Amino acid sequence: MHRSLLLLPLLCGFAQAQHTLLMIADDERTNALDAPELDFMRDDEVYSVTPLPGFNYTARPFLPMSLAWYYAGDQDGDAQYVDSSSTGPAVAMDALFIKAGTVAPVTPRDVFFSTSSTSSLALPITTSDVVRYAAQGVLETFITEAQLEVATGGASLNLDAICQSAAGDIFVSFSLTETLSVGSVEDGGVVMIPASAITYDASGNVSAVTADSIVYVASEDDMIAFAAASGYKTSVGGTVTTSFELSGLEMDPNGGTFVSPVDGLTVVPNLLFCWSDFSNDGAIISTAAGGSIANINGVDLASTVATQGTQIGWQPDTTGTDGPEGIALIPLIEDPYEVLNFPRNLHTQGDGQTYLQIQISGGAPFGASVIALSVESAVAGGAFPAIPAPAPFLGTFGMTAPIILGFYLHDAIGNCTSEGLLLETVPLSGAQISVQALDIGSFRLSTPGALSFL
Repeated sequence: MHRSLLLLPLLCGFAQAQHTLLMIADDERTNALDAPELDFMRDDEVYSVTPLPGFNYTARPFLPMSLAWYYAGDQDGDAQYVDSSSTGPAVAMDALFIKAGTVAPVTPRDVFFSTSSTSSLALPITTSDVVRYAAQGVLETFITEAQLEVATGGASLNLDAICQSAAGDIFVSFSLTETLSVGSVEDGGVVMIPASAITYDASGNVSAVTADSIVYVASEDDMIAFAAASGYKTSVGGTVTTSFELSGLEMDPNGGTFVSPVDGLTVVPNLLFCWSDFSNDGAIISTAAGGSIANINGVDLASTVATQGTQIGWQPDTTGTDGPEGIALIPLIEDPYEVLNFPRNLHTQGDGQTYLQIQISGGAPFGASVIALSVESAVAGGAFPAIPAPAPFLGTFGMTAPIILGFYLHDAIGNCTSEGLLLETVPLSGAQISVQALDIGSFRLSTPGALSFL
């Protein structure tokens, strides 16, 4: 059994404090001695961390690019399932979102996201559409950019952060100063679409919004004031500066409310937030008590002495870290069991050879994995297989004809790597390959990873 589940009785002792934090980082490192692909957190991937009091925890892959390509399918109809060697289908994820009331077990398919740009985008979305990988090659949309424009009165918006209250209110922030129906709102400000102005469909997605219905909740200066009041300090003991682009929003699971500093009347639930520039150093702040350090599972997510990033499982360098590009909270999960491909997911013929290593995260500590590859048929508009696993296996088979690569021992946190493989690319031209691991002790299947060869 994994650390997260072994500590469940401990976490139950904290009121409303059994959560795992999801986050997007921009070229940061995990707080463990991980293999290079597991260790490097890009802005087109989602990582998770479960803060635990008294433990040296670390960030873990949750929705890495290898899994995103496996989910995405052939969106452009060229019968090639992976279209980039160095980025994921969304290129650069921006807002990160989990629906209010999402219950365990939460999987990577439950995570909604937006993208910061449509340049080289492999998905049929615009920058402020909020979507998830609902099934193989199938996207589900929570809210569209067009609906956000109707609700806010804005145009050509670039969503930066979004969250939803239990009552159905939606809170958003944008990446630029925008002229909205409530006036000019800076990139650090927060507006709310009231639940009364939203029509939800049977799946809980937005089907319609009332025009110009937003409420201005907090300005950029207000959010900076909340951060300053928390008493948090940067990695060098400094305080938040006026360089502030709000990048993540979530409801504070510890509850409570605050009154909008903008109108002094509107009462809204407490929010967690972060910003993406260097002054953040991984801090997550709450609007509670006029501004306080966020606390998850009894752990403060910043420091009043020097915030290093370690509180969210990141490894600081000599200048600390930047802030998360997005955050979301989910109910406590077991350490994710993931397959990642190193150094790339799309391989070209080049000089006729290419290097590949499979890296595993989140298996049973000191256990073992068997790693397999499967060459899958590819059709225009198709996707990799996803087959419910029969007992005694746990999870989903992402392959139809496994070729066993080998058996590999895990380290103390359940990670392992295959040997380095030097592959001949000419015979593999056009191949679409799925990679997956099996935890030998538990019969748990990892999430699959996708490979394509030109």
